Amino acid sequence: MARPRYAGFFAAAAVTALLAQAFPLAQDEPFSFILSVLDQSGRPVRDLERDEIVVSENGVEAEIEKVEAFTMPVALTIAVDNGPLSADALAHYRTGLTALVRALPADMEVTLITMSPQPMMVVKPTTDRIRLLRGVNGFAPQEESPRFTDTLVEFSRRYETALKETNRIASLPMLLMVSTTVTEAVSYSPEQITRALQFLERRKARVHVVMLNVRRETSPRAAIDDGRQAMIAIPATKVTKGRYETLANSSRLTTLLPEMGAEIAALHGRLVNQLFVTARRQSGRRGPLQNGQIGLTRKGLTGSVSLDGLP
Repeated sequence: MARPRYAGFFAAAAVTALLAQAFPLAQDEPFSFILSVLDQSGRPVRDLERDEIVVSENGVEAEIEKVEAFTMPVALTIAVDNGPLSADALAHYRTGLTALVRALPADMEVTLITMSPQPMMVVKPTTDRIRLLRGVNGFAPQEESPRFTDTLVEFSRRYETALKETNRIASLPMLLMVSTTVTEAVSYSPEQITRALQFLERRKARVHVVMLNVRRETSPRAAIDDGRQAMIAIPATKVTKGRYETLANSSRLTTLLPEMGAEIAALHGRLVNQLFVTARRQSGRRGPLQNGQIGLTRKGLTGSVSLDGLP
């Protein structure tokens, strides 16, 4: 059989390392991987046929047995600092969060949490947008210190518990924290905080933080960067490949949050429109994969390959 001409291919070194985990050591056993493919407009592509995907080892093609739809939805948790001094930003909170929620796809599950006086689930995981918007417009400022770090740790523990109970990964956990620089209260030890961050990194979760300065006695940037929340938020966003945004004026929430909502929606759209590919090595090939490559024969496509469907 003539070898199809590649119209595009994935980085050879990365593919070899990845597929080495998926390839069976014995011959004639199937293996699988997940493709996320986009067209030139950035829209997900789900109609690839078997003959449009080429997997090869040392230039010899594997047989593509099946191409099936695969979904890995974003599960979004929004956590809002409703502690002291949040009242001045409340209108901007509500406007920005409302626009963010409206930017999300209808099938995305969303949870709403407030951070003061302790992390509290105002709206449990739901796709009901009316219920969610009611929660956005229903929480009130509190006088007790916010619990930014506690919220992050408990988010991590929620997914760690779920993984232990189900032994399966069914979503991309994402935490969007809208925080202030008001001094927080913390219940967890440094060791517990470190463990939480390590689990989020292993779980490939995403943490985004928007930090609003409400301390007027010093420069906006110093007030934000010197705060305890920033000491936790910056490494948390870094290890989870999330965003860390600092704001000097709460009015920016009204435009930033819907922008982030659109980005989250785009990621969700890509992750729920992936392809689960099952292939089989050529007869007689054994042992570790050598010089693996994945290519697409249809022109104008780009994408990524994984074993779990997570970015």
